[in-house]
Amino acid sequence: MIATETQKTIKSQKIWAAITEFLVFTLPLLVFLSILYGTLFWNFYVSMADWVGTAPDYTFSGLKWYHYLFNQGRFWVDVGNNLKWLILGVIPTSIVAIFLAYLLELAPFRGVEAYVRTLILYPVAMSFVVTGTIWSWMYQPEKGVFNTLLGSVGIQSPFTYTNNPSTATYWLILIFVWQYLGFSVIIVQSSLRTSELQEMVEAATVDGASKLRTLFAVIIPNIRAGILVLVSLLLISTLKVFDIVWIVTRTGPGIATDVLATNMIVTAYDQRLASAGAAIGVIIFLLAFIIVVPYTIYAFRKWFE
Repeated sequence: MIATETQKTIKSQKIWAAITEFLVFTLPLLVFLSILYGTLFWNFYVSMADWVGTAPDYTFSGLKWYHYLFNQGRFWVDVGNNLKWLILGVIPTSIVAIFLAYLLELAPFRGVEAYVRTLILYPVAMSFVVTGTIWSWMYQPEKGVFNTLLGSVGIQSPFTYTNNPSTATYWLILIFVWQYLGFSVIIVQSSLRTSELQEMVEAATVDGASKLRTLFAVIIPNIRAGILVLVSLLLISTLKVFDIVWIVTRTGPGIATDVLATNMIVTAYDQRLASAGAAIGVIIFLLAFIIVVPYTIYAFRKWFE
């Protein structure tokens, strides 16, 4: 009789433990996933509707707004600019971060290295609005910081920076590189400071390898996982770029610096084409899925190897 009561008590405790775990862990996760994917599917449905103006209209219109976007020259300008951000925002940042992190590790005075690292990391703490405003002042062709400095030494600057439609996007990408460089250096440095890698570097030094050869033959192959994670994070950041473009140029001159995210805001809220704006949102999601997600999965598999 006592044994039966004990079994019932244990069973009851297990049931309550399972219920508690469900309420604390599983239920919040399910709510989060429901909201996340629910809004995603709702956005996809809106992109197939015929919502024009402020009043919702969920009349099914198929791929009407996707055809509309594909026939817009602005849409293809956006795709080209987003590709420029993906390539030029990620590769130079990663390469400079690797060299800079390595130089900081070689610094003879640890105190100096800490100060330099803080200075490099500082831009990450700034909001995009502040960063964009500051760089707008610096880029002004007539009274900006860069051209004023060049003029003070007698050089007539040929640069008009973001006022030139053919180069404006590249000057914006430079702001991104500046802001994310410190963050990238920290990630690379964290990969450099493993005991196994330090032992390999010491062994290479004893064998007489130069610093440059040690970097390419020993360090980079052994921080591959950290580099992959860094590239994944930078890809995500460049794909969702919006703030810098909006603050510095407002997609101008004309639409020279426009990207998909800014086009989505203009289409949905300025032109009141809610379904077309939702369609651009779906396209951005698909780009992230095609480009970033497989790479991220690959990176994390390498990380846990």
